[in-house]
Amino acid sequence: MSPTSPRPDDTTFEQVLAEYQAFNRRLSRVAAPLRIANASLCPDNIRDPGFYTHRLEDYPETIRPMAEIMLGLESKGLFIREVRAGSSAEAQRLEPGDQILSVNENPISSDPIMDTYNRAVLRNGFDSVLSKVKVRTTEGREYTARIRPQTACDIPAKVVFSERMNGHTDGREVLITSALMSSVPDDTNLALVIAHEMGHVIAGHVHQPQSQALELEADRMALVLMARSGYDVTDAVAYWERAAHPHHGGTADDSSHPSTVTRYENFQSELTRIQKIQKQSRKNAEPFRNLSFN
Repeated sequence: MSPTSPRPDDTTFEQVLAEYQAFNRRLSRVAAPLRIANASLCPDNIRDPGFYTHRLEDYPETIRPMAEIMLGLESKGLFIREVRAGSSAEAQRLEPGDQILSVNENPISSDPIMDTYNRAVLRNGFDSVLSKVKVRTTEGREYTARIRPQTACDIPAKVVFSERMNGHTDGREVLITSALMSSVPDDTNLALVIAHEMGHVIAGHVHQPQSQALELEADRMALVLMARSGYDVTDAVAYWERAAHPHHGGTADDSSHPSTVTRYENFQSELTRIQKIQKQSRKNAEPFRNLSFN
């Protein structure tokens, strides 16, 4: 059920909030390998501490009262929304609901008008090999976690509430609609959607007129990004052939999106190239992450 689709009368704010959280957790989890494994291919990088933050103001006004109660969000402050599995943040026992008090002894302001300052503290606080994050737990205990950030593509992925099935980019972020999140149960296929939009960002397509050629290039780049991240690109192409698609494309030459048949043939061609490189890498005992765009 999409957050923007008609809801039964008995749908509660708790259900809306739970769905919102589930979408964001899933998107962050699927996007993380793509962003970390492909940092060397991205135009801009960021240091990823292994956790994601949120504020009460990040939620629609209609569900803020419930977010405040259920998620432990106060009217002011910055809190941990999710901790990435396998990260040093998880090893340091940071948990959702913890309030961030400071990063490398630079305090996080609880004043909403200081949001720009807070973002700067977070962005610049993880440049070193080891960063200190002081938090207050949901039980009120304060302690300092020592985080080892990882370098990642500075291409965040976000959920946008919409009944339209679509994945797109503004040239900086990957934006996936809630309807598309609901319709793609397979994480590998969701990774393909994210990687496709990342390809657009990396290649700078947003600054060019839309065309079938750019879409096909982003498809090929997506398979490279996925393969380097450990995703099964063979399964991705097979799933794509039979899955519902946000862009069906057309047959006219002036259509900005290729037909699904053309895209599938393009995927197959790139998959063959990647498989040859994978085979050669295994033969030579070379790191497969040397794979690059053709």
